[in-house]
Amino acid sequence: MTQLCSTLPPELQKNSSYTSAYNHILGLENSLQIRINAGETLKNDMIACRILGNLIHFAPTDEARSIVVRDIFSAGGDYEKMLNSGKRSFERLFRIFKSNKGQIPTPSNHASRPSFDTKALVRDGYRCVITGDYDFPSLMMCPELVEEAGPDPSWGFTELCHIFSASTSVILENGDKRTHAATCCTIAESFGYTTIQQDLNGEKIHRLENVMTMKVDLHRLFDGLELWLVQVGKDTYKVETFNLLVNQLYGGREVKFTTENPKGLPVPSPEYLALHAACAKVAHSSGATEYIETILRDAEEIRVLAADGSSGEVLAHLLRNVVA
Repeated sequence: MTQLCSTLPPELQKNSSYTSAYNHILGLENSLQIRINAGETLKNDMIACRILGNLIHFAPTDEARSIVVRDIFSAGGDYEKMLNSGKRSFERLFRIFKSNKGQIPTPSNHASRPSFDTKALVRDGYRCVITGDYDFPSLMMCPELVEEAGPDPSWGFTELCHIFSASTSVILENGDKRTHAATCCTIAESFGYTTIQQDLNGEKIHRLENVMTMKVDLHRLFDGLELWLVQVGKDTYKVETFNLLVNQLYGGREVKFTTENPKGLPVPSPEYLALHAACAKVAHSSGATEYIETILRDAEEIRVLAADGSSGEVLAHLLRNVVA
């Protein structure tokens, strides 16, 4: 778990509200560290504190950053209230992480691929957007694609990768209870993306602005917040990661989205990708991902997190203990 930077980046220091709020968080971090050094167990509190600080650093827009700052100021200097705000954010990150890791992907098989999956394949040139490898089943079924790919093409099995988890729009039936699957919509709305529920409701979760064609292993890394895309130009991104192994293979790669039909086959949304990147950076910089992995491993060992959501009450209990 990395200590917060002593200052904000120069471009953020120009805003006195950002600096003042960040100094509040630095004071909270210092107070917690003193207590930890004295023998108290405050790992959860420190993660919550650093989530708030890193949200100021990595918020995807100034509007989102201002919302975080306003939340900090509303605590009136009360460290406990600040921690509660950070813990709420931690809970949301936990739910994003758990939701994405539990997804069952669409297999790379033309016969079973739905129309939205096929549209993404067409838009992305039947290739993984990160590696450029051709989708193997597409090569097998399309002689024209084989000719385009040349004599020795790189290929693999691809899946439809959602930026916002497909479970965002799913309603789980659990006895007489109907509960919306927990997703990044909550974080999106708290960051000022107030139309996200409408934009991604129901089948609209599969809209082309929210999906990409990606190889199986990269899909897992993207869903697990192990890599993300940072915009460097119009519809152009670079791959970023904090993982050394992932960085050796994919770090810094350029990803450029193109389409011959902007209205019918639009490219992925820069706003959605920016929010995914912000969540990933905050989670890693705050030490949240490692802690979440530990919780998930423990939960798997006692076999309480059923894939069908039937153990949702146990998950909620675990989560309350984490953020308490």
